[in-house]
Amino acid sequence: MDKHYPVVAEGRIVMRWGDMDAVGHVNNTTYFRYLEQVRLDWLESFGYSIDPAGTGPVLASTGCSFRKELVYPGTLRITIELEKLGKSSLKMRHRFFREEDPHTVYATGEVALVWVDYASGKPVPVPDDIRAALAIHADALPA
Repeated sequence: MDKHYPVVAEGRIVMRWGDMDAVGHVNNTTYFRYLEQVRLDWLESFGYSIDPAGTGPVLASTGCSFRKELVYPGTLRITIELEKLGKSSLKMRHRFFREEDPHTVYATGEVALVWVDYASGKPVPVPDDIRAALAIHADALPA
């Protein structure tokens, strides 16, 4: 059984007809685009847009387990769940739900982000305001 991590945010994505593939369901690569958009929206809620002259997240690893086909049309609710908060990294989980089917997990994703100085490519600490927002949830991490 999957562990459930503390939900720190949720995003909504409206599926598009063009997200479908030749066999009639959302293409597997599209799930990663959905995850990317949900994370970018979440970071922008803190005032962090991707700025190549500054610091920000770089994707270190990602994956997705597809449980049930997603078919157009529909709106997805995608969670952002904290699995681990490191000095310069975040490990997060995601669960995909359809708004009209809020109890079925259609996919689970995972991502590791490393906060870096884009110019040097070197890791830097996760910004204090993001760390503070996530620290609230860190006590609820499963053992």
